[in-house]
Amino acid sequence: MQERILGAATKLFMRLGVRSVAMDDVAKEIGISKKTIYKHFKDKDELVYHSITLHISAMENSVLQILEAESNPVFQIANIADFVVSMNKGMHPAILFDLQKYHPRSYENLVLHRNKFAYQSVLQNIQNGAAMGYYREDMKPELVSRIYCFLIFSLYENTLFEQGNNAQFENNYRETIKYHLYAVTTTKGKLLMEEIAWLHTENETT
Repeated sequence: MQERILGAATKLFMRLGVRSVAMDDVAKEIGISKKTIYKHFKDKDELVYHSITLHISAMENSVLQILEAESNPVFQIANIADFVVSMNKGMHPAILFDLQKYHPRSYENLVLHRNKFAYQSVLQNIQNGAAMGYYREDMKPELVSRIYCFLIFSLYENTLFEQGNNAQFENNYRETIKYHLYAVTTTKGKLLMEEIAWLHTENETT
């Protein structure tokens, strides 16, 4: 039952935003009473915390599967970009704001896991890319990894980027990935970029 509640709550939070989903909505989604939910979670804040933790775990597992399925560092970045764009299409744009304002413990948990996992994944990608000759060897991998993470996370949280619609996010996100890859790749790596079709598609949204 706890897994059913978490699964339903996570889907509702991602689709509708955290603030707009009440415990009654979760109960109705799976056909149980609100009292049953409170047997497993003392309040909405606890339910949000465990739901976000479940979402984090699912995200990390998906990324790990992509990394395991594709050994080429350039294609790894492109495939993860495809996954993020696809995932974002079903995510409510206010979810991070809701977490930060109304559920700070969950927000801090998300940031902590995201920063650690994302940084380590990008660092490994850059180190492997340099060793294979696809990325420049004159970079400082640790610093470049942090810059990459900062740029990506800014798309979600920095007011410099308007949230807009999914198409706008996708354009901004892919343009950031393009910026990163052109900055870190060698001539050998740039040849591989020619195989990634969306890197050469003009953005329609400014």
